Amino acid sequence: MKDLVIDREEDPGNKTSQRTDVSTSRTILNVRHLDIGFGDKHVIQDVNLAMPTGSIVSLIGPTGSGKTTFLRSVNRLNDKVSGFWTKGSINLLDQEVLSKEIDLLELRRQVGMLFQRPNPFPMSIKDNVLAGIKAHKMAPRAAYKEIVQDALEKVGLWKAVYDRLDDSPFRLSGGQQQLLCLARSLAVQPKVLLLDEPTSALDPISVEAVENLFSKLVPEITFIVVTHSLAQAKRISDYTMFFFDGKLMESGVTSEIFENPQMPETQFYISGRIG
Repeated sequence: MKDLVIDREEDPGNKTSQRTDVSTSRTILNVRHLDIGFGDKHVIQDVNLAMPTGSIVSLIGPTGSGKTTFLRSVNRLNDKVSGFWTKGSINLLDQEVLSKEIDLLELRRQVGMLFQRPNPFPMSIKDNVLAGIKAHKMAPRAAYKEIVQDALEKVGLWKAVYDRLDDSPFRLSGGQQQLLCLARSLAVQPKVLLLDEPTSALDPISVEAVENLFSKLVPEITFIVVTHSLAQAKRISDYTMFFFDGKLMESGVTSEIFENPQMPETQFYISGRIG
């Protein structure tokens, strides 16, 4: 397991713990002095981190600690929320995410996102999978059938829908809709997937299948996962980052965070005393 890459400027007043086993692994995400808010509300405060490429990183912490706000900011999904503001830097895939010049369509192709609640498009199952392929003109029409089958097989949905690809996705169960959304994200071959409690609507068998899929897709894809399941974070993630009250309190190799947390807030959270 690779060491977590952390390069936080030392501050004697800083009360967060970010373990400084610096490796030479190439980083895919570098965040510096990130502040995020909505109007007068300060949601994220001075977050600094560097994340290795080709890993699974879990973001844990109580509800309202800023995890999802941070995740949505990585591919600019907060931009149209009323009162949204941000300061600092988010460098992802060697480009400044917060730049006004960034191509958002291309950013979101490379950096997909799966939400807690499934959000299939109002089009057929087949066209859901192909939505990004068509938008980015990534493949000829002759390749569509193979792309659809490959994406649906990856997420374990092909056998359930192969004979009704032209049906509405809203006839699928909630769990199947989430798998369809995952297939849609994977079809465009992203480099990063942002996942906001992606398995909360799935049954245990589907959860296991999806977690196994994530493991198979690393290191081709880097996964950043918000989860309230500490058991899931321990099972799937190489690294864990603990958010509390808008701050990144502690981060490191997952086993170290759970077995030897340095901050009292982390200890209280993973022991169930806060959350």
